Amino acid sequence: MIQNNRKTKFRSVRLLAALLVLASACLLTACTPFSSQPADLPSVDVAPFVLRPQNEKFFREDEWVRLITLAITHADYRDKIWHAIPAIQRAEISQTEFLRYVAFLSDCLPGSISSYYRASEDESAVIRGYAAKADKQLTPKPADASIWWIKARTSDLRELKFAIPVTKDESGIPCFSKSWLQKQAALYDYIILYLDALAGGSEPALSALLRHNTEIRSRIQSAAIDRRAKDLLAFYHDQVLTGKGSYRCLEMMPGRAVFEEQLLSADSRPAKTRTVIFTESGGRFQADENIAQPLKPDDTLLFFEGQPLFGPDETGAKIDSETALPTLGIPLNLEIMDSENLGDVSFRAVWPGMIVEASGLCDPDSLSFEGDLHQVCITYSSFETGTGLRPGDSVHELYLRYPFIRENGYMVQLQKESSLTTLAVQVESDYIAKITLIFD
Repeated sequence: MIQNNRKTKFRSVRLLAALLVLASACLLTACTPFSSQPADLPSVDVAPFVLRPQNEKFFREDEWVRLITLAITHADYRDKIWHAIPAIQRAEISQTEFLRYVAFLSDCLPGSISSYYRASEDESAVIRGYAAKADKQLTPKPADASIWWIKARTSDLRELKFAIPVTKDESGIPCFSKSWLQKQAALYDYIILYLDALAGGSEPALSALLRHNTEIRSRIQSAAIDRRAKDLLAFYHDQVLTGKGSYRCLEMMPGRAVFEEQLLSADSRPAKTRTVIFTESGGRFQADENIAQPLKPDDTLLFFEGQPLFGPDETGAKIDSETALPTLGIPLNLEIMDSENLGDVSFRAVWPGMIVEASGLCDPDSLSFEGDLHQVCITYSSFETGTGLRPGDSVHELYLRYPFIRENGYMVQLQKESSLTTLAVQVESDYIAKITLIFD
């Protein structure tokens, strides 16, 4: 009987406990909003940095640059960074344009961002000047933009830095400018196509890019472009490492970019580099390829109406009155400039369209002279070099012979033993105005 009582009590305790658990569950259910979905849990994809302007309205200039550095280094959070930017500061561009811009900046700054700071006033003036030359319609104006440096350190401890513009609206609030980003994107797209054509060895593709938005006015101009493409392909094949990863953008502003390329190395020494400046103005793109070209031996010779005048030989370039006067006639002017040692003098002889400077013997009274040529300048089309270059020719005649003379200051040289001959050309309105031969 006692045992039955104990069993009855134990069952009562168990029933009471079960009722208490059921009551607690009902109470919790009554306090929780009903939902057929699982309860929301804290997101694990929270940005590990603050994405809020200090003034709760818009990002200040320094905060703006910090935001860009965060977007460069945290690819997984770029969407969140975009949405954290106040609408007023990103109203002109789309999310796609933003993502493309920061991806480009990330390519320019491999490694870890180490710091960022405002450029000096002198640096800013130079960089803003590039943008001002590119397009007069940029909004906001380049003069109103701030320039900042972002620095990065690579795994091999190289220090890199890249300049970015901070454009502002009329109230001075930092914002993304559509015209600035589009200008940079168009130039970057052209550069990549240009480098891809060189890497692929495609002369038709490269020629097409060199002709882009250029009015072809003559057969010579077309031939000069084809010659440049051919020489570029030969140079890159022999001298430059091509393909993705072999180049890096050092500077990028609307209308101007500087790219660094690696040169091919024949040994185990660190590869040397070269830079190419790309510019754009009015939709026309141009690459400044600083490639040395030797002066053609025939262009060290001068002719007057088809008759040879003078040119360098084994003993150098010479002039004398016995051969010059019958061909050129009496000079308009013959004068002694300076006296030199051992009785030699520096003298100048002037004919229509040509000025000659030399050193040796000279007697203006008897119109007799002979000596070593120092310099000859021609400005009339009756004079020409051995390959037919003459004043009055289209500049494309020059480019057909020397595709990279523009990048070399319109000068080419020929070193022969101990003598150096330089051809310098003055160009005006796309025509050859003056040709100068200098003999050293």
